[in-house]
Amino acid sequence: MKTINWPSMFLPGTTDNFVSNEKIVTGVTVEQLWEKLVDSSQWESYYDNADHIELLDHAGSRLAFGD
Repeated sequence: MKTINWPSMFLPGTTDNFVSNEKIVTGVTVEQLWEKLVDSSQWESYYDNADHIELLDHAGSRLAFGD
């Protein structure tokens, strides 16, 4: 967690809830990884705790700028 520059108001241990998930991936480009991250329909394929994702105010499954 030392590599994350946390804003002081969100420091781990100072908020009501804190969750961190890390995954080391190899053999993919940043572009390929980004496509999986911004498309919520793919989240279940690599994160078991993601299920039945619905984005509010979205017609599709892709995150938009500012989400």
